[in-house]
Amino acid sequence: MKRCAVTLVLMFAFGLGLADEACAQWSTGVGGRSSRDGRSISIGPSAPTIRWQGSLSGIVAQQAVIEDDLVVTNRIGSFTIPTGTWIVAHELSTGVIRWQTQLPFNFPDSWRSRVTAIRDGQVYATRSGNTNADYLYALSPIDGTQIWQSQDLINETTTESCAFAPNGDIITTGPTGLLRIRRSDGTTAWNASRSCPTSGGCDASVFGGKVFIWEAGGSGPVVTAFDLATGARLYSSPGVIGGIVQQVGLMVGPDGTVYAPRTQNNPTTDYLVALQDTGTSLVEKWRYPIGYPPFASHAVGPDGSVYTYSRNVEIVRLDPATGTVVNTSSVIVTDFLQPRIAVDAAGTIFFTNGGFSQGRVYSFDADLTLRWSQAMTNVNVGGPALSEDGTLVVCGIGTDMRAYQDSCNGSVSEYGIGTPGSGSFEPRMIVSGCPTPGGKLAVSIVEGLGGAAATFALGFGQGTTNVTPNCTVQILPLSPILISLPLSSGGPGEGERTLVLNLPGTLPSVTVYVQGFVLDAGETYGLSATKPVAVQVQ
Repeated sequence: MKRCAVTLVLMFAFGLGLADEACAQWSTGVGGRSSRDGRSISIGPSAPTIRWQGSLSGIVAQQAVIEDDLVVTNRIGSFTIPTGTWIVAHELSTGVIRWQTQLPFNFPDSWRSRVTAIRDGQVYATRSGNTNADYLYALSPIDGTQIWQSQDLINETTTESCAFAPNGDIITTGPTGLLRIRRSDGTTAWNASRSCPTSGGCDASVFGGKVFIWEAGGSGPVVTAFDLATGARLYSSPGVIGGIVQQVGLMVGPDGTVYAPRTQNNPTTDYLVALQDTGTSLVEKWRYPIGYPPFASHAVGPDGSVYTYSRNVEIVRLDPATGTVVNTSSVIVTDFLQPRIAVDAAGTIFFTNGGFSQGRVYSFDADLTLRWSQAMTNVNVGGPALSEDGTLVVCGIGTDMRAYQDSCNGSVSEYGIGTPGSGSFEPRMIVSGCPTPGGKLAVSIVEGLGGAAATFALGFGQGTTNVTPNCTVQILPLSPILISLPLSSGGPGEGERTLVLNLPGTLPSVTVYVQGFVLDAGETYGLSATKPVAVQVQ
């Protein structure tokens, strides 16, 4: 097929789908990203094809985190506290164990070694848990050696995890307050006084320059907003219904709506409450009655749909404007409900039910039609986690740790140089999915200046020319395809945008090249750029 014909086919493909911003990595255990909304810019597997399987033997399944070529989880071999648990790092592509480690045992009540998050080339781990405080450690992704130990103790429980500021600083809870810990050396940037309802409900969610947390209140738990930069307390919601127990954290949608899953196994209190952040207060928009899913995560789809759990043990899809039920899954059969959920760039759902003898991993279409499911005994809170390349990782017991990914003849490879912009953030072009005729791709610009205009450019070679002294186009000759869209709101490094492409079945074998450009006043010449990516369709 001639180049112009290929261009026309690809132009048709580019017009088929558009997704909001989402996470390029599964950086924090609960919810995947710091807003904890379970969204990914990746295209997950279409079938339960196992890429690799196996890990150290474990008796309790726990969540994995993923960055680049590394997936890290905890394997509890025995309940012996000092030595029974290993933090294990696997190569994402092969499952080969790169390293395993145990953390220093500092106090008589130190808990198990546990990974909590991963980001920007550092693995974060702790022995906090079971209400016992301990240090946070930054570990090398290369060999697991210690980079730093935090200045202050943290107080996360086993089912909780860190969140991040845009620059990679860690947001977590400590014995006396909410903490911002500097990623550079583990020192404390600020410590803000807070209360915490009960274990599992202390996770912080970060969005739009604010930190949102649950706090105990006289009329039931309240949601409180803090300033991310300074730790200043801003405002709190009224009590979200009544009661005391709260074992599920908050999530924040892409429009800034705070979703508060109020749950304590009581039909008078158990509702998902949507709160609008006005900038000076948190005001209820709607509420939906939910079941009792302790230690759960919730999710938001690329179209803004909200996914939660009904009192009939179903997954439900809600209209984000009204809370009205749009779709409902079949009943989730399980002997214990601890649901975790992820949504890919195409809106596909990946879900674990938290069960023991009836543990299971599922995939659903966006309308909650079942695509596939597999048994996974004692899946507990063992997943799901989606990687940048679309690999789905779920952890079970024994040696049952699985990485699912579709087989694919096509390939994707980054090359060349990029141009940093505001805050020294260099935007990235990420392509996931299978580049094959009839396949599906997600093409994303991430880590750009929030709210800035960005352009997706398509080319047919690796020719270069400078468009500014600092910025080089590296995909010449260019095609007529130049798609300009605003990145998501936020500051430096927070802007993202994803195109979802359904490739025609008639597309020939061809290599095309994509590169992203961002109008960025923080760059000397006003333009930042991604490294280009070669996409071989085969």
